[in-house]
Order: sequence, then C-alpha cells, then structure tokens
Amino acid sequence: MQSSILSVYKRLIMITLRLAVLAVTFIVLLAVAGSLTTSPELTARFTPEQQAQSVTVLPLVGLIMSSCLGYLAFRSRWHSWRLASALFIVLYGIYTFLSQIETAVFPAVADQLPEGILRGFFVSGLILAAPFSLLAVWILGKTRKDSSIPEVGDRLQMPLAEWLWKLAAAAVLYVIVYFIFGYYVAWRTPNLPEFYGGSDPGSFIGQLGSVVRDTAWLPFFQIFRGFIWAAIGCLIIRMHAGKAWEIALAVGITFAALISVGLLFPNPFMPPEIARGHALELSSSMLVYGILLTILMLWKPAGHMPAGKGVPPAL
Repeated sequence: MQSSILSVYKRLIMITLRLAVLAVTFIVLLAVAGSLTTSPELTARFTPEQQAQSVTVLPLVGLIMSSCLGYLAFRSRWHSWRLASALFIVLYGIYTFLSQIETAVFPAVADQLPEGILRGFFVSGLILAAPFSLLAVWILGKTRKDSSIPEVGDRLQMPLAEWLWKLAAAAVLYVIVYFIFGYYVAWRTPNLPEFYGGSDPGSFIGQLGSVVRDTAWLPFFQIFRGFIWAAIGCLIIRMHAGKAWEIALAVGITFAALISVGLLFPNPFMPPEIARGHALELSSSMLVYGILLTILMLWKPAGHMPAGKGVPPAL
C-alpha cells in the first residue's frame, strides 16, 4: 500500500517538474519569437509600465499554456511526430491564426498597427509553435508509444453525409455563440461599442440588425472561422484518450485558454478595460462552444451506422 502511494507521489512530482520545464520553454520561445519579429516602432508604442507588466505576466502565460498543452499531450493516444503535429495545429491555429485573422478584419485595431506588424505576428507564432510542439513531446516523455493507451479509437468514425452536416452545424453554432456572447458580454463592456465605432441598440435583435446593415460580411467571415474551430476541436476529440465528458472539458478549456491568454499582456492599441471585456467574452464563449461542439460531434443519431466508404480518413 505504501509503495503504491509512494509511486503515485513520484509520478505527480515528475509530471509537475516536466510541466515546469515546459512552461520555461514556452516563456523562452515566446521571448525569442517576439524579439525576432517585433519592430522598434511597435516597441516604442509601449510605455515603461506596460513593458514591466509584460514581464510580470510572462510566468502566468507560460503556466497556462504549458498546463493546457501538456494535459493534451499526457492524455493523447498519439506520440512522436503525430502528437507534435497535433500540438502545433492546436497552438498555432488558436493562439495565432484564429486570433490574428480577426484582428486583420476589424479596422478599429488593424488600422492602428504599423505596416508589417500583423505579418510579424503570424511569423512570430510560427517561430513559437513549431519548436515548442517538438520540444513538448520530448520534455513530456511522449516520444514513444504508451502501451497502456490504445493509439487508434473509433471516435468520429461516421459517413461522409454525417460529417458534412455536423461540420456545417458546428460552424453555424459558432456564429450563434459568437454573436450572443459578443452582445451580452463584450458589447456590455463600458466604452467597448464606442471603441469599435458602434453603439448599443438596446437589444440583441437590434444589434444583429446593425451587424447586417453595417458589416454584412461579418457573419460569413465568422462561419469561415467556425469551420476552423470545428476542425481543431475534432483533432482534439480524436487524439484524446479520455471519456466523453473529459474530452468536452478539454476542448472547451483549451479553446478558452488559448484564445484569451494573449489578452493578459498589455496592448498599446487597446485600452485595458476593452481587453478585459474581450478576455471575459472569449474565455466564456469558447468554453461553452468547445463543450457544445464535442457533444455535437460525438452524438450518434438514431440509426447511426459505422463509417463506410467515402468517409474522411481518421485523424
């Protein structure tokens, strides 16, 4: 009995040490990526207080990112290059790509950025995500197959027609969640509507009317983002070795953490109260969406048959 308890303690200590090393690795790579891609013009926009705050926030960001991605790696069916590729897609896809493509389409933010800065964000994300994903597999001891975890599962095995309607539903579901939380959380933040050149019409329906009138392209753009979110969610579902409830929480927490953690850093282009409003909006909405997405993708309709010919290959 004592030996088994001692074994558990040793394993917990080893996991903690590995995650600590992973957090330091993330911090170092983030600092390197930033130093290689941040122009002097952008650096000059930060006040001394904001620069000091950035340094203070780094350990917290490293802890959040290493915990989320480390957990996914530990609970993954996969190992080696396959796992590293999955971690890269999750990290770069959410933390950089899905975040920055939205920055690019909103003039209130994009028009304030010096020329070439947005391109630098995408490059910086690559410099961070590629080596981090590879090193994470090595640091966490996932270079070899774990015989106690089956590498192949039957999740997300479905006919092509089911894939198509579920992905379409997932994209529409994202748009619904996006606009509900956008209005009831973000748009209720003091001064946020004015920051984007808008106003609160006093109702959700009125806000949708304003969106259709002033930015008719936005719902279609968010549908595009919804498909990307759904694809990344399916990747996590497929790689995860846990039960359905654990996977739902894993997808939701990963979505929420990776999309909002960047807002912990001070932003010379966005007032602190606006950043806090978006952080609350993104973390809450993506937690809900990640859970709902998992339920949708794992739900088996009545008369569900095993996947057959024409089904997309397993992730």
